[in-house]
Amino acid sequence: MEDRELGINLIIDGVSYPLIIKASEEPYYRQAARLVNNTLSLYKELFTGEDGVKVMTMAALDIAFNSIKNTGESNSVEVMSKINELTRLVDSTLSTKE
Repeated sequence: MEDRELGINLIIDGVSYPLIIKASEEPYYRQAARLVNNTLSLYKELFTGEDGVKVMTMAALDIAFNSIKNTGESNSVEVMSKINELTRLVDSTLSTKE
């Protein structure tokens, strides 16, 4: 079944952003908007009096850093799992040939 398009409005930092997205991706966009708004709120408190560009830059850096860090961690866990699985298979194969 083809994923239908859906028009949504996301509010980020008080500004409305109309988007056309795949319906199946709506929860991810909404979650992403919440993450951006929460991170912006945190950095607005930390950088009181700073211009909006600095706050948005720090929020973007924070989100990007956590995304990269989490992706790297999950990839290394997956890689280690595969290595362990392959090691078991090799050990199993070698032990049956003895």
